[in-house]
Amino acid sequence: MCVEFLSHKHTSLLHCCHSVGKAGGSTVGCSLGFSLHCSSDGQTIPGLLPVLTTHTFHRGVYDCTNTAAYYLFVVRDPLARVLSAFNYNRPDLDEKLPKNPKFHKGAFYFDCQYWTLEEMAQKGLLHNDAGGGVSEQCQEIADLAVKGVADNVPHWYFNYQYYYQMVPENARILVIRNEHIVDDYNSIESMLGGKKDALDSSLLPVNNSHETNSTDLYLSDESIVALCRALCNEIQMYKTILHRAENFNADDLQTSMDELEKKCPKESTADSCTDELPDITKKIEERKVDPIL
Repeated sequence: MCVEFLSHKHTSLLHCCHSVGKAGGSTVGCSLGFSLHCSSDGQTIPGLLPVLTTHTFHRGVYDCTNTAAYYLFVVRDPLARVLSAFNYNRPDLDEKLPKNPKFHKGAFYFDCQYWTLEEMAQKGLLHNDAGGGVSEQCQEIADLAVKGVADNVPHWYFNYQYYYQMVPENARILVIRNEHIVDDYNSIESMLGGKKDALDSSLLPVNNSHETNSTDLYLSDESIVALCRALCNEIQMYKTILHRAENFNADDLQTSMDELEKKCPKESTADSCTDELPDITKKIEERKVDPIL
């Protein structure tokens, strides 16, 4: 999202908010007054932030200014985000039809028979063929897709690296975590001069959700390790965004690091990854327009 704060307390400055797919951006975006997979019209969250928010950026063309005062990221634990995106983009299991044609990637879901993230991790990342072998091409597709290199699952392709590298190197960053929306929203409200308790959980709408069952959500310990390893660079980007959040205190940051360590202990403490960070220059150039001056 691109956010402009206009107030007698603030200079007219353009602020850009990046809603990473399946990280809770619809809940935040709809509450701020944007039409982003909203289940109902109208703003439900009180405070300064909704009143002062004027733009949104989600997957599409980036049109934020390079002189923005702040860049607001809506984020989520990387493993939980990957699982949610897999299930959201997956075609209907009974009719074998995509819920939305723009999300249909046949070679990934249909041809490779990846119907759960557990299956993809076992067959595609770990090359375990007990449940039915997959080709080397499907194994490569799984690896490149989860790393955001191949555009097989849209919300994986537009990942933390993509959104983070869209902003200038000296950007000032604010963060709302999916797991702590109320606390983070209120911390930003307080920064803007608003109430410290402007939001409570009863005011949050539920938007862009989808039905899942226990099979959809199941990940074995072995698959979690494989996914964390494949997501190493994504996890480092997530950590970087959290560390740069100006609305966080030391306790906020430590809470997220502890939560991450429980799922991906090795990657949560690593400073680098075995795989080099992908070069996404072309991906960015294809979607970034000349900044608004």
